[in-house]
Parts: sequence; C-alpha cells; structure tokens
Amino acid sequence: MRRFPGCVALIFLFFGFISLYHMYERILEKGLFSVFEKMQMDSLQCLSNKNRIHLHAPEFYKAPDKTSLRLVVAYMRGGSTLLADIVRHTEGDFYMFEPLHGISQNLGNTTQFLNGTKRIILRHDLDTFYPELIYHWFTCNFDQIDLSALSNPFISIHTPELQEYFNCIISNLNESKSTIDSVKKCVYLLHDRCMKARSRTIKTIRLSMLMAGKLLKWLPNLRIIYLVRDPRGILNSQFEQHVTEEKRMFTTVKKVCNSIFSDLSHTKELKLCHKSRIMSIIYENLCQYPFKVVPKIYRFLNIEFTNMTEIYIKRMMNGPIKKCHYCTDRGNALGNAYRWIHAIEEKTLIIIDLYCSFLFPSLGYKHLNYEELNTTFVSWMPT
Repeated sequence: MRRFPGCVALIFLFFGFISLYHMYERILEKGLFSVFEKMQMDSLQCLSNKNRIHLHAPEFYKAPDKTSLRLVVAYMRGGSTLLADIVRHTEGDFYMFEPLHGISQNLGNTTQFLNGTKRIILRHDLDTFYPELIYHWFTCNFDQIDLSALSNPFISIHTPELQEYFNCIISNLNESKSTIDSVKKCVYLLHDRCMKARSRTIKTIRLSMLMAGKLLKWLPNLRIIYLVRDPRGILNSQFEQHVTEEKRMFTTVKKVCNSIFSDLSHTKELKLCHKSRIMSIIYENLCQYPFKVVPKIYRFLNIEFTNMTEIYIKRMMNGPIKKCHYCTDRGNALGNAYRWIHAIEEKTLIIIDLYCSFLFPSLGYKHLNYEELNTTFVSWMPT
C-alpha cells in the first residue's frame, strides 16, 4: 500500500541535496583537476587520428565498402531490440544482434577466433577491442571474429534470414566436428549475405558512445542511433528479469547512470564534428509518437518510409498484446515503456533517485515521489 506523502518541502530538499552530493562524489573520486582535464581531452577526440591505430595486423583488414552502415547503441532493457527491428526493416539488410555478447561472457578466459588465434580478453582491453570487433562485422571480415559470436544462438533467434547458416553449423557439430571447423565450413553463407547486403545493421548494449566515436572515423558510411530510456524503466526491468551483472542493487544503479552520463557527454562532443551521422532517440518519445519519430529515423538513415513500413510499425507498436518479456511485437509499446511506474518497489525507486535523478532534467524526465505513482501515467515530460 502506498503511503501518504509527508513534508513535500523536505522531500524536494532531500533529492536536491542528493544531486549535489552525486556531483561532489564524482569530483572527490577523480579529483577536480582530473574531471576537468578529462572533459578537455574528450573534447579533442574529433581531431584525433582517423587511422585504425589499435588494429593489430592492418594488412589483414579489408577496407570498408560503400554499403550503408547503421549502429544502434543502447542499454540492457532499454528498448534497443524494438528500435533495431524498426531500423533493419528494409529490403536487403544484413543484421547482427548483440555480436559482443560472447566476448562479454568470457572475459579473463581464452577466446578463439575464426583465423585460429587465441587470446585472453580482459576488461581493460574492451575500449579498443570492442570497436575493432564491430568494425570487422561491418566489413564482413569474419576471420577476425570470435567463434562464440559466429555460432551464437542469437543468430537463429533474432535473424531468421540467417537460418541456413546456423543450421549448417548445427549439422556439422552433430557430426562431431569442432566449432572452428563447423564455422569455417559454413561461414561462406554468412559472408555472401553480408557482402551482397544493401545495408548492414548492428545492435549492441555493450558499446559506449566513446567507443562508437572511433567507428565514425574508421567507417565513413556509418550512422549511429543512440537510444536513451528513463533509468527507472531500464533498472526496474533489469531487476525484474535478474539480468544485472552486479550483486548489489546500488552498485548496478550507480554503474548504469554513470554510463548514461558519460554517453550523453560523449554524444554531445561527437555531434560537434559528426552531427549529420549521430541521432539521439528517447525511447518513451518513440513509443508515444511512433509515426512522428520513425519517419525522422528513416530520413536520418536515408530510408524510404513506405505504406508497408507504416503497417509494420502499427503492428509493432499497437497491436495484439503478447505476454513476452523479449518480444518486440508484443503490442501496447507505450504501456510497456511505462509499466515500471506501477510495478517498481519503493526501495528501488529511492535508490535509483539517489544516483540517477541528476540526469532527469536534461533528458526531460519528471522526478516522481513514490506516492505520486498512483496518479502518474508518463514520466517523459520535456519542457
């Protein structure tokens, strides 16, 4: 049962103090000079070398072709699968769902690549290694891709158009062949589809916008869509589905909101020199006004918004409701976006507000006390 609000003035003072404390904590943790120095260094990233300086053997890497490339960068349980399905709904698109998943689950252990090399990937390697892997996916250079990504069941689940390739791998594995031999025998199917594609789309929740900035320099035909959702919706969904990496709730909350803060800062910087190649989308805006937002996305990507596309969007957003946590066509997209309002626990809301409320004003989200949730239906209210 929801409790009647106490002193409203004290509540507002409390959360104002928390926002100031969060900024003070960041300065104490890194030092005032370090914080400003990092801001200055980050602002220079658009002027840095466009060469792929971190690729270890450039003679093996293919130059990017003129195919349109699209990258969706977002957060776990942030609506990225829905957005990616909308983006890739074009004829002749080559789509890859979460190609960094395998590497992320194997950090600190030996990872094998299709070219036979083996390497132990550590967390501090990811800032350079993740962009390189995405580069190889966009350029169809599968020799440099890890076997876990090339044989991931996600391929069968999220890209039925690649079912022939995945079935080929399973068939070879059933004949007691090794994973690397199975993928080598079947990868031509993936490569042909990739090379013949009119466009290539990748969706990932494991790439920061700072990492994505490197790809803008390496891939001239790349356009990035950065998707943000209300942190309360993201985190409540993560906790409900038990998909957080951290064991302690406040650690997860702090990590997610610090990531959003960092990505927002880097997106702003990147737009200074790549404005026409980066688009920021608010998930709640997409769900509330799909027939305004999706045409804008398609114009950004130079895609024609057809009558068939409109029918597809209408089915995805409005039509028949499915009980499925990971389906993108479960209907009532707006209701799903705001389901957290009537599902979140008071303790969870307080912890999220503690570490994330400083983000709300710049993103257009309304601060909501627990007692207000009974009479609230939306949280995105830009002024």
